[in-house]
Amino acid sequence: MYLLYNILLILLSPLIYLFAYWNPKLREGLEERLGLWRNRENIEGIVGRAIWLHGVSVGEAKLLAPLIRQLKRSLPQARFFATTITATGRCILDQTVAPEGVVVSYFPLADLPWVVSRFISAIRPVAFVSTEAEAWPNLLARLRKLEVTSLLVNARIYTTGKPRWRLALTRMLLRDFDRVICQTQEFASAFESIGVPRGKLSVSGNIKSDNLPEPWSDQQVAKFKSRFDWGERRVLTAGSTHPTEEEPILDAFAEMRLAHREWVLALAPRHPERSQEVLAITRERQLDAVLLSQYQPADSVQVLIVDEMGVLLDYYQIADLVILGGTFNPRIGGHNILEPAHLAKPIVVGPYVDSIKDQMSRLRQETAVIEVSAACLAGVLTSLCSDTQRLTSLSENARHAARSLTGATDFTVRIILEALAAR
Repeated sequence: MYLLYNILLILLSPLIYLFAYWNPKLREGLEERLGLWRNRENIEGIVGRAIWLHGVSVGEAKLLAPLIRQLKRSLPQARFFATTITATGRCILDQTVAPEGVVVSYFPLADLPWVVSRFISAIRPVAFVSTEAEAWPNLLARLRKLEVTSLLVNARIYTTGKPRWRLALTRMLLRDFDRVICQTQEFASAFESIGVPRGKLSVSGNIKSDNLPEPWSDQQVAKFKSRFDWGERRVLTAGSTHPTEEEPILDAFAEMRLAHREWVLALAPRHPERSQEVLAITRERQLDAVLLSQYQPADSVQVLIVDEMGVLLDYYQIADLVILGGTFNPRIGGHNILEPAHLAKPIVVGPYVDSIKDQMSRLRQETAVIEVSAACLAGVLTSLCSDTQRLTSLSENARHAARSLTGATDFTVRIILEALAAR
């Protein structure tokens, strides 16, 4: 199967190069994606002693910082190399781990075998740590041949409804990992069901539960809100939204404001490049809206479109109520719900939560989340805005649930250290 895979890659490589060149998302950092780094000095400084950690995009890239910091404490002589695929993920790495001396790069383009070889020959890593569901055949096969320890951490997998050929392909990919550290026992059982040996599996919990910021003080919240003259306003934050989600959220907000005009909306699309599209959708509903990047103090704002990377947590910090994006789109199934929960925010989600099932289970147990369809969203929001006691109860329950889900980072680092010691 590897032979067929690489024959296809070789045949398709001219198209892959053309697509990467003409696609703005891939053209950014294309030299890095090909292993042609301009700043070779950074690469040369980590050769032969780097632990390579990979996170595909924003959520996974955020996991790398706490892992690296804890590994540094245990392995002060080690060096670290962090990769991602998306520009937004790269932005997170540049903000979090690059200032701490970690060499960051885009991931090898499309798992092309000659690009993978160029990366591995240049870095000569002592270990490779991938996150959640990232497994690349050529990279893992090459690392296995060189006897480099490979681990999949914060791992998750969904097998229900998947065709047999896809499960067989997944099994082939996963066999090259030395350890698979899962978010939940349910995921561990799913990995075992497709052939991952039980001895390779362990359960850590979700790393996203750890290392979250503490809630701001009232003074910090007031100072941030003063930027927009929102001193007495109440803030609804809709975070990490996707296409088809903004329309029902904006419709519900517009209806809610008929009875509660003191509320404003901070709307943060998952992909900031969609901000102009979201702005147009907002103005179609006769709402005063502005992009964060174009905001002026004189602007009257009912809806602020957050079109900057790495600031969503700030808008969760000032929120009186949160709508979690990705939960009104069946193809997504939710995003990081632990961030607003840890900040003790009342949270509303849609009907699609497959990507956050474990966290949702805990939040449901604590009565810490409200689940609603898009059709009923306006009524639920309007009711909540009038029910201070219920908002307070949801806030307290959310914080309690989030705190009960911590400890995954410590466990994961311990397993990584054990795997390195066993090399």
